Amino acid sequence: MSDELPKGYDPHGVEEKWRTRWRESKTFTPDPDAPGEPYSIVIPPPNVTGALHIGHALNLTLIDALCRHYRQKGRNVLWASAARTWAASSSSSASGSGARSTAIEF
Repeated sequence: MSDELPKGYDPHGVEEKWRTRWRESKTFTPDPDAPGEPYSIVIPPPNVTGALHIGHALNLTLIDALCRHYRQKGRNVLWASAARTWAASSSSSASGSGARSTAIEF
């Protein structure tokens, strides 16, 4: 094993490994029958311009910290993305067919 660190971070191998593990263990799959008092938090929908700024990073950091805190305390945590709701309402209003579910892959 080399003692030298790589010049840059290559996320492909690392992220695929963890994404697979999380999917198989259903880490981020909501289970209303799981033990623990429910705790949920919703991410606000994206802004119209689509431009991200430091406020988004701060908001997501705080939400992440809260979710981890309550999960460690044994709560049944659901971190729901409003992007799902926003995407469904946007596509349904354009087509006029009513609300529909939009799956988001992590």
